[in-house]
Amino acid sequence: MSEMPVIDLLKKLANEQAAASENSQGPADPQHIEAVELEAETRLSAKLPGDFLTYLSLSNGTDFNGLVLYGSNQSPDATGPGGFWQGLTAANLAWREGGDHQDYVILGETGIDLLTLDPRGENAASRDRVSGDIVEHFPSVAAMIECYLRSHLE
Repeated sequence: MSEMPVIDLLKKLANEQAAASENSQGPADPQHIEAVELEAETRLSAKLPGDFLTYLSLSNGTDFNGLVLYGSNQSPDATGPGGFWQGLTAANLAWREGGDHQDYVILGETGIDLLTLDPRGENAASRDRVSGDIVEHFPSVAAMIECYLRSHLE
């Protein structure tokens, strides 16, 4: 199987969403990217890596075929197209309400996995959604996003 960069995978996903009359989020506004970077530092005590910020510049969140990658600014009170509410800060605060998932930042989720990194913006890993145990390590956030986009597009 040939590797596709994230931008090509996101274009393919947008085409599939359009064909199914589903909403896509489009790229995040630069001011929303700057704001989520600051919110991650102040509210989540975390640094967001450049790979995730680049993803946001291409897509302000993804909800497709069981994969949700968080956006920059959405929340239950300020949804994006199609009612998408899973902005990074809102989703992480919701996950942390029960006292779990404090030791990492969640960038997205599937029905069984959480896509995470440590507070330094490093150590991209998928984790079991319930236990938080690491399932797989990735060399970068970009590699993790590519892997999950590819697997949900097949």
